[in-house]
Amino acid sequence: MLNRLLPPPGTARIITLATLVNTFGNGAYLSCSVLFLTRSVGLTPVQLGIGLSIAAVLGTVLSAPLGYVADRVGPKGTQIGALLACALVYAGMVLVTGFWSFVVLACLIAVGEATVKGAAGAMIAGAVPPDQRLELRAFVRSVNNGGIALGTLVGGIPLLLDTRAAYVAMLLGNACTFVVAAAILSRAARVPVLPVPADGPRMVALRDRPFLVFTAVDGFMASAYNEIISLGLPLWLATQRHAPLWLVTVALLVNTVGCVTLQVWASRGVDGIRDAARIGRRGALVVGVACVLYGFTAGLPVWAVAVLVVVASGVHVLGELWLSTATFSVVFGLAPDWAQGQYQGTYAMGRQFGNMVTPPLLAVLVASGGRFGWVGMGAVFGVAGVVYPAVVRWGVRTRPEVAVV
Repeated sequence: MLNRLLPPPGTARIITLATLVNTFGNGAYLSCSVLFLTRSVGLTPVQLGIGLSIAAVLGTVLSAPLGYVADRVGPKGTQIGALLACALVYAGMVLVTGFWSFVVLACLIAVGEATVKGAAGAMIAGAVPPDQRLELRAFVRSVNNGGIALGTLVGGIPLLLDTRAAYVAMLLGNACTFVVAAAILSRAARVPVLPVPADGPRMVALRDRPFLVFTAVDGFMASAYNEIISLGLPLWLATQRHAPLWLVTVALLVNTVGCVTLQVWASRGVDGIRDAARIGRRGALVVGVACVLYGFTAGLPVWAVAVLVVVASGVHVLGELWLSTATFSVVFGLAPDWAQGQYQGTYAMGRQFGNMVTPPLLAVLVASGGRFGWVGMGAVFGVAGVVYPAVVRWGVRTRPEVAVV
């Protein structure tokens, strides 16, 4: 059973297991961090929002430079160091007493996690041959979703107890998962630091216009397909007064199970970056269809709403799986091997851009536009799907050689 759920023994499996442990702790923290910071520490919702926004901006700005550091120092050592630093900072959260101490630690967490993400992408790129990168990245995404889901369940215990001791135990437990993940990762083979070309700039990702356009388009879609389930659908069902809100849980369950069990399947058969462009277009169009299906629930009987939400959620997760597969392949494929970390970090900046844009867009479309708002969101995905292959082809044309991934 384990052999079907994890990649082959060796560095690939070590990376996957380290990710599982780390994301389990993150899931537990995320599920109850807001109540810890508001009920136990005493921050107001406004203070919490401002602090998290400051940290998010800092993490976004530093993503590409931190990825560059991983390329030059080595992704394994960089990732282990960042994991251990995050462990200290999360443990230090128990000492937060007010707004400014929270801001400082939130910023340190944002920097540490941005470093982990850039180094992790470079680690995957260097740990296996190019033709195995996509499958390993798919395994990592599967266990990432599974770890967060399991951690969220465990994080419900402090929520039920609602005591400072329970929240502190959760924080220290999360810190421990970072240490355990670093210990697991220390057993992985070292990824060598590749020489930088003698001529040309070192921070090439931020000068790569096709890649920057790709990160904006793809980052927007990646954020949107997540927010559709976590924000758009709850808002929509709340406005449809006869629709049961528990359907949000059903949709989340369909999405989580699909991402955990089918991500590796979705990555198979994608042979190179040109295939990725086709898969990305398909994924965008399929998510667009799901948006239209969500909108069609307006005015239907409860049983019909339930059936259509389940169907739309299944369609949605298929599109998401194809889009994420395309993302992995394109980011690995357009990046020079010596600059995988900075390209991973630059892509994360695009994802953060999407996280800023999509929530208000979805809220306006769903709350104000109703069924036509959902159709409009579907049209946005349709346009993005048409643009997607053209942007990828532009990226392929602007470099002498694109690795097969």
